[in-house]
Amino acid sequence: FGGAVYFDVTVGANPLTITGYDTNTYETVQFGWTVYITAPGVSAYGNEGNPALWNMVATGTGQGMGADNPSPVTLDNTFNLDAGSLYGMMLVMGPEAGHDYTNGDGTNRNFGNADLSLFLGSASNAPWAPTFFFPRVWNGTMYYDVIPGPGALALLGLAGLARRRRR
Repeated sequence: FGGAVYFDVTVGANPLTITGYDTNTYETVQFGWTVYITAPGVSAYGNEGNPALWNMVATGTGQGMGADNPSPVTLDNTFNLDAGSLYGMMLVMGPEAGHDYTNGDGTNRNFGNADLSLFLGSASNAPWAPTFFFPRVWNGTMYYDVIPGPGALALLGLAGLARRRRR
């Protein structure tokens, strides 16, 4: 049980605040959760075994809901990712449960929208363990809030002024 999954996150035009996760696990127990990221511009790939490149940014707990059901993870703290940046991300599950994943086949490793894109992944039985399994696709959801850029804030302010004048 436990283990780590590794993947890359590329952030779109606006910074993001990561607020939580769902993951997939067969177990129906409470489990620990730790999130590590690399510095901007450093990929997870080829760096899975180098603890000096990873920074712990959040911890939390999850509740296993059984196979093929989203198991919610509540973070003890949120963290931000800068706009236009690539980050390696490592999700470490406590020893109480194990990550369920899909074997990568070349068609199921890229996911994205206007806010971010994910390139999935690899896995190990423990963080920075000497044996890495590739390709492994993490089965989960990352929840986030978009942090509006300065231009968006200005537009919101103008829209607010326009509404006031109409009243």
